[in-house]
Amino acid sequence: MIVCYCCSRSGMPAALSALEGGGLDDVVLREVPCAGAVEQWDVLRSFRQGAEGVLIVGCLLENCAHHYGSEVAARRSVVLERTVMEVGLAQGRVAMVHLAEHQASRFRKAVEDMRASIREGGQA
Repeated sequence: MIVCYCCSRSGMPAALSALEGGGLDDVVLREVPCAGAVEQWDVLRSFRQGAEGVLIVGCLLENCAHHYGSEVAARRSVVLERTVMEVGLAQGRVAMVHLAEHQASRFRKAVEDMRASIREGGQA
């Protein structure tokens, strides 16, 4: 299972469009007001509940409705990647993608990249 924290402005519309195409049965969407609102404990709880990967989906950096939310989320995702490795998970289990609401194909590509990373690193 891949848990995707999607900002309500761009991430969620793109993710919902991507889901319409099928093939994303292992994806769980969690809508957040801003990707910058995703906290470390949210991500760690997702792993504790069985997630194999976590994708944080935010606005394009230059188009964030909350001005700096996507920047905050990008920095936080780097820290989270190190944290999950420290607790014993393989590298590549946390990722951030910036996209616009019409970029369903970019969302799908991010999920495919996460799946590949999970396969390369073994099961959680």
